[in-house]
Formats: sequence, structure tokens, C-alpha cells
Amino acid sequence: MVNRISQREDSGAAPALVSSPLLNADSSTADSELYSYTPKFASTDWSGDLIKYLQNTANGSQTSVWSAQDVMDSTYGSGNSAWSTRTVKMAGSTAGTLKDFTWSNLSSAQQTTLNKTLASVTDSNGEKRVAYLRGDRSNEGTLLRTRSTVLGDIIDSSPVLVGPPNRLASLMNATVSSTDTSYTTFKSTWSARPTRLYVGANDGMLHAFDADGKEVFAYVPSAVISNLYKLTDSDYTSATHQYYVDGSPVTADVYYDNAWHTVLVGTLRGGGRALFALDITDPANIKLLWEKSYSDSDYSELGFTYSRPTISLLHNGTWAVILGNGYNGANDKAVLYLMDVKDGSLIKALTVSDGKTTANSLATPRAADINGDLITDYVYAGDLHGNLWRFDLTSSGSLTASTTASSFRVGFGGSPLYSATTTAGQVQPITSAPYLVKHSSGTGYLVIFGTGKYIESDDADPNTTQIMGLYGIWDRQTAGEAATSTPTLSRSKLQQQTITQSEVTTSFDNNGTAVTQTIRTVSDNAVTWYDSSGNVSQYGWYLDLPATGEMVVNNPYATSGVLLASTLTPNEDPCADGVTTWLMSLDPYTGGATDFATLDLNNDGVVDDNDLYNGSVVSALQMSGLKGGFTVGSTSASSSNVNACGSDGCVSVATSGASSGRQNWLNIKEQE
Repeated sequence: MVNRISQREDSGAAPALVSSPLLNADSSTADSELYSYTPKFASTDWSGDLIKYLQNTANGSQTSVWSAQDVMDSTYGSGNSAWSTRTVKMAGSTAGTLKDFTWSNLSSAQQTTLNKTLASVTDSNGEKRVAYLRGDRSNEGTLLRTRSTVLGDIIDSSPVLVGPPNRLASLMNATVSSTDTSYTTFKSTWSARPTRLYVGANDGMLHAFDADGKEVFAYVPSAVISNLYKLTDSDYTSATHQYYVDGSPVTADVYYDNAWHTVLVGTLRGGGRALFALDITDPANIKLLWEKSYSDSDYSELGFTYSRPTISLLHNGTWAVILGNGYNGANDKAVLYLMDVKDGSLIKALTVSDGKTTANSLATPRAADINGDLITDYVYAGDLHGNLWRFDLTSSGSLTASTTASSFRVGFGGSPLYSATTTAGQVQPITSAPYLVKHSSGTGYLVIFGTGKYIESDDADPNTTQIMGLYGIWDRQTAGEAATSTPTLSRSKLQQQTITQSEVTTSFDNNGTAVTQTIRTVSDNAVTWYDSSGNVSQYGWYLDLPATGEMVVNNPYATSGVLLASTLTPNEDPCADGVTTWLMSLDPYTGGATDFATLDLNNDGVVDDNDLYNGSVVSALQMSGLKGGFTVGSTSASSSNVNACGSDGCVSVATSGASSGRQNWLNIKEQE
């Protein structure tokens, strides 16, 4: 895994966003303040933080409100024993239970793994290591590693904020029956549920923080326990750094056992080939639902769980976890796993094959609910071979009929919707989730995705011989029809867009004050969807990025006529910041420039003609803090503008205000 991180403070994950009325239910204002919750890490000592910022959406600056690190340090300072009563849990002795993460509660095998040093020298200090992990600082600098804070580095885990249930009751009730009101009751019962922020960290724990930044719960997955001894060692450095709970958790309200529950599913990313689920309905009484790993026979192809799950209802009546299998599976296959959210049992494993023998894996999937009934109809996901796959989770010929898991299948007779290659035929790997917008003709959807890979150590060095890019591919068969085949597409069937000004640093006027930005412009070539005879002419578009190693490894996002995507270029200098990042703002229907200014380049809080470059729309802005992507939020119910926020702040984005068509995606808030 990529581990070239220079000695600095940084953030590798997208923030969580919330506007103030979500936290203050009695707010009566139409507009609101925007807060972000941004994870941080310092590679000097592998400490971490979660910081709440107030975003100034007028100029992109941010002000710190609280730091979880500071709150924890005030609680678990050197010389006190508060760590002994800290709420840290692990899997219990019986299925589905939790118990305290203490030395006496560990199995003999787990104790053995903790009774050794980083050099694998056996000792009897395991109990002290467990105390250290819980927050005891009395042995730091002598027996164990010195820490500046108890909270470990948060690199790739984006936090998720959970408050009272907020889904539309009528739709949720209808997933149970046409006369059901159980979600209405559930929503009322938990209407005062306190806000919690859940985030994974490389101290071996999933953490839960309250609205004031105080940790109130932590959970240690079983899969990371055998490696925790390394974290405590005085020789733990950049060369020996480990990932533990590095994945981004996801949450959803789901129905099973005749009741509604709020469930969290977590992954380890580079920390292991495992995942877990917690029932977080009652934050004062969190329950373990299950843990699954590659050692379970049904999940032998589970790799390092880089794929971010989606939780959704399926047409077989089961709420499910939808997951790409991740990297370095047992046989290097690409597999979509459908798991019962209640107990983690396998519903269906769908394996794809393109005939190639090189290692493959499936990336983060995108679930698509075409008709708005909250049931997933299709799933789209890419693989390392550059294939964009569709999985049909319907009864053939219907978007509404109930069916069994035996009907779930790889779409188009087992062929990909598209295979991404360069003009020279080089494979362009897909490691992020696609996004969908309703096609402008009213038939089908455009599936938008980026290419690139930033996973292995070699990926930290820019590859200037491989071009990556963005694509929009038209899937015309999304009405439930029996889609047994799809046209074999190549670049010749797509409209090319080009970056016409690859990079220019220029000044934009903000009431007499020059604001300097580094920007790009993009062509605006029209896509010819139909020829003069009414036959399909082009099936989408593509945009090549510069041959500097630039890539797309975070999910794109589209809203009201604007496509947002972040790009990443590894830095050739290993001592410099690890990456250079851009925010792209494009027309989702063409992949080219929009018809209007979208990016607030002069930071005056207004997007207008003062944000043009030589009369042209600016389509990309070099923006720091996008290594982990961005999150989209808004402070106004009346404005069509949104804010795209990375770890270093936000930029205002103007949209057309027009609908992009029904888009009932269950994981829509961000490109993760």
C-alpha cells in the first residue's frame, strides 16, 4: 500500500459536513452555518485529530471550533487513571456481543500476539501494551513508544455523522408494506438521539465522538488485534507504520426482526481483509452485529477492504451490504459481495471475468434505484482491468417485482458496459465509484467515472507514460428490460474533450484586490447522441488528463448540471507534500466546459463573470486538501449554489438549479 508520507501534518480523507439546523432542531432560519469535521494526522509521531471547523463560505476560510485530540488529552493526561474506565470494546465470547477491551478479556492466542516487540522478541509486557492502547501513558518513553496524544493517525477514514433518523417516513414505511407506519414510530422514538461522529483510526479503533468532540465509545475489530503490538513499540516509525481501522464507515436505517435499526458498517482499508457491523440505534448501548473476514469460507475472495460499502434494500426483501471485494484476494478475482446486514451471511457473490490472467479486484460500487422505491435495481462498479461492470439485481423485465437472489446476475450477459483504455490501448484501472445522471434524452443514464490507481507503493511515483481520465458512458437499458448484451464500445464511439489550457496562474479581481489562482479551461465539444436518421451516434464522452501521472481515485459527484471531480498527481519529490490536487467542474452531459461560470475563483462568495478567464469558463481549480476527495454541502435552502469542501476549506460552486433527473442513490453525499 502507498506509504510515502513526508514528515508533516496532513489529511487524507474527505470531511463530514453539516449545516447548523441539523444540529439545532429548533433553528428557524432558512440559511445556516456550515461546519466540517476534518480528520488529520501527523506522520512525525503518527498522532491524529478530528477537528470541527466553521466554514466561511464567502471566502473559503475555516475556523477551528474544537479538536478531539485536545479533548482526549485533557481526559487521558499523563499520570491519571481515566484510561482504565474508558469505553473501549471488542467482540465478545459469543456471537453478536461486545466486551471490554482489557487484558483479562483477551483470549490466550490474542495475549500471545501482544507479548512481543516489533522485532518479534517475546516478553511479558502484553498487559501494559493493552493499557497503553486504552490510553495509559505511564510507560511512554521507557518501555513503550512516546505519543504526543492518545488519538492515533486518521489518514483515509472519512467521518460519518449520525443524529436522529431523518429519512422520509412515507417511503421507508412503504419498504415494509403499503400500510406500515413502523418507521414513523422509529423516527419519533429516536427524535432526540444525540449526535455522534464515527471515524476509524490507525490506533486500532473505530471511535465515536459526541457533538462536543468527546470520545464516548471505541471498538477494536478482532482482525487488527494481532498487529497491535507494533503500534506500541518505540521503534514504530514511518518505515514500520501500520494501517488498522483505515476505512470510512457507512450508516443506514434498516429493517429486520420486525423492527427498524440504525446500522454502521466499517472496513479496514489497508488494515486488513475484514469488515464489521454495529447496531448504533442507541448510542448508549451499541451492539456488535457481526465481523467477517477472508477466513470465512463464503468470503475467501475478500481482499484489503478498500471498497466503501453501500447499505440498501434488495428485491429479495433483505437489507444488504453491497461491497466490492477489494485488493489482494486469494485468487485475485473481482467480486461483488451482497451480504445480509443483520448477520453478515452471504446473499450472493457475483464474480466477473474478462478473460485476462492479471490480478483483478472490484472497486467501490454505486447502487442505483431507478424508480425511487428505495430498492436497488442495478449496481455499477469498476475493476483494475479498466472494466465498468453493471450488476442486475432485478427480476428480468421488471423494476418492481420481488425475486430471489438466484436471479441476481452480472449485466449484459457477463460483459462490461465499457472497458477503459488509452488511445494506445493501455488499460486504465478504475478504483473509485461511478456516479449516474439521467440522460438528457430521457432514455437511460450516463455512468460517469474516473480512472487511476493510488494503492501500491509504486503508485506514489508519478507515471508519465500512462494517461488517465474521466468518462461518461450511456447505459440505455435501465428500465428493467432483459439486457443480455450491450454494444461493444471504444473511444471512437465517444466525444473527446480536451484540457485547452493545462495550467495557468492568474489573478481574479475581488473589489480591487487580486486573488491569484491556478486554473484550467476545457473544450466544450457537443456530443452527437443521434444521427440525422435517429440512430444512436455517440455513446458518451471522455476527457484525458495531462500525462504527468494525474489520475482520478476519488468518486465524482454531479448536481444540477455540474459534474465535480477531484484529480490527484503524486509529487516527484518525496520530501514535498505527497500530491497535487485539482477540483474539476464540468458539464456532466458532455464532459466539457459548462455554459456558465461555476467556480468562485475570486473568493467573493459570488460566482459571476468576474470568475471567468479571458471570457472563458474556468473548468478546474488547483486546490489543496483534496487527497481524500471532497464533500458537498449547502448553507441555503433557496440558493442553487453548493460548497465543495476538502480538508483545507471550501469553494463555492454555482449550479444551473435544474434537476439532473431522478437520482435515488443511497450514497449520494460525497465522492468518498
